Amino acid sequence: MARNQDPVVKEESLGHVVKVQQVIDFMVLSELQKGRRYASEMEQWIIKSLDGVGVNDGYLSARLKKLAENGHVKREWGDDNRYNRYYEITDSGMVYFRALLSDLPDRVKLAQKVYKLFDSYVGQFAQTRV
Repeated sequence: MARNQDPVVKEESLGHVVKVQQVIDFMVLSELQKGRRYASEMEQWIIKSLDGVGVNDGYLSARLKKLAENGHVKREWGDDNRYNRYYEITDSGMVYFRALLSDLPDRVKLAQKVYKLFDSYVGQFAQTRV
């Protein structure tokens, strides 16, 4: 097979498109700046903020656990129920939040561009459905 003499230049990588974990981390950390919250409160807030689009319970729990392990949030048991944990943002969480705030706008713009182009590409095949 002949080598491409006029290769297309890759300007970005799909790996730079905003990731679900970054969306969740950003939303959780932004909400925790208002005060400590239960996971269920944050889940409801995410659903409301994203107009009915939510996150899998297990994934939200996993992200909260990872944020705690990384020192970005502190978690403690609530007074009313041993199954409810409060979460609070830490100083490290504020540093991580600011890093996300700096990085995410470019990632979101790239995601919008990619998804718009991909939607158009999918549309080509939707016209020829069998």
